[in-house]
Amino acid sequence: MRRLMPAFAILVLPGLALAAPQCPATAGTPAEPTAMPVQQKGRQPQPRPILPDEITGSPALTRIASHGAVLFDIGRPEDQHGLRAVYARNGDHFRVFYITPDGAAEIGGVMWDASGHNLTRDEVAPIRGTIPTVVLNDRNGPSNEATGTSGPAVNPVRRLSAASYGLYGGKEAPRVYMVVDPLCPYSTRALQTLQPYVDAGMLQLAIVPISINDYENHAASTPAAIAMLSVPSDAMVPLWHRIMAQGHAPADVTISDNAQATLKLNLDAAHAIGVRGTPTIVWSDRNGTPHQEAGLPDDVDRFVAGLPV
Repeated sequence: MRRLMPAFAILVLPGLALAAPQCPATAGTPAEPTAMPVQQKGRQPQPRPILPDEITGSPALTRIASHGAVLFDIGRPEDQHGLRAVYARNGDHFRVFYITPDGAAEIGGVMWDASGHNLTRDEVAPIRGTIPTVVLNDRNGPSNEATGTSGPAVNPVRRLSAASYGLYGGKEAPRVYMVVDPLCPYSTRALQTLQPYVDAGMLQLAIVPISINDYENHAASTPAAIAMLSVPSDAMVPLWHRIMAQGHAPADVTISDNAQATLKLNLDAAHAIGVRGTPTIVWSDRNGTPHQEAGLPDDVDRFVAGLPV
């Protein structure tokens, strides 16, 4: 097992440590975990609310709950090296903690096994809205599990192809859409992770700017996204690098008259496909099947290898 990430100053829940790191959207997220239809037979128990008596009996749970979080048991201690996996939700923000057997200490973060498999992702997967995914219904086309809708749903690849985005990488490479908040640290990290694959001509990124992180950065995300949507497609990512370096939209960018409306259309597209945080990636595999995932896949090499040739 890899080292668990430390629990820095207990809880301000916007700093997520989820299975696939994302900056969370601040609206449209379910108020509490809801079990998805059983598709992972026997893998993980359904989330169970932790009762007040249990919380008061554990100093660690008491600390977490004192910030207003609602707590749920996820996973099994025997699968977590004796640690208790707890899902904490505070409003629209959520985080996973691992509680020591004596209940006195907590570790906030992601747990991996010896083979590099992300155990935390498995634990939160049954919770609707935590990990948006798109699956294919045999005859009805893609259905979005994140929104809990039934029947045909929006094809995420087709929907984002009609959004406004900046292209980064060779035009002959397979395209991967990435919905980002320009000041979300997980979005910038995802760009850095995919950079070598772009440079090698293995994929082309279509960067779709939205703004969901204003609550974290004093409303700097929206001007940054508007600035990105004010420049030509091939200039969007270079401008994003400037925004990363400065921490805000550069003052010398001329804002186009329709940039704010374009941002609204991008947000509408993100909402239509059930985006709950950034980055979210959307792509088609070699069979033309659309996929959507919160954050980057655990195995990026395998993900890139599965893209159309």
